[in-house]
Amino acid sequence: MFWDGNLFWFINGLIFVLVAFAFKAFAEDKGWVLNWWKGLLAFIWYWILMLSIYAGATLGGENEASAGWKLFLFGLVISIILGVGLWRLLAAKPKTD
Repeated sequence: MFWDGNLFWFINGLIFVLVAFAFKAFAEDKGWVLNWWKGLLAFIWYWILMLSIYAGATLGGENEASAGWKLFLFGLVISIILGVGLWRLLAAKPKTD
């Protein structure tokens, strides 16, 4: 199967690298100052979003579609809340004296 093969994980890694480079370019276009901890927070947010999608799809594949949808929607709500907070943190201008 495609989903448990090496090709799937290779494509998944490629997508992650593309998302990371696109995020860096987007942040530079917006004039955001990124340091290591802001990048780490963005990575954790992306990981939570992807984990909720993966867990929901896995439960759906295991004939637990009801639990999969609930877990996916719960993770999506958490990701939206954390995403808004992260966006505000990244868009905040540093204070200068």
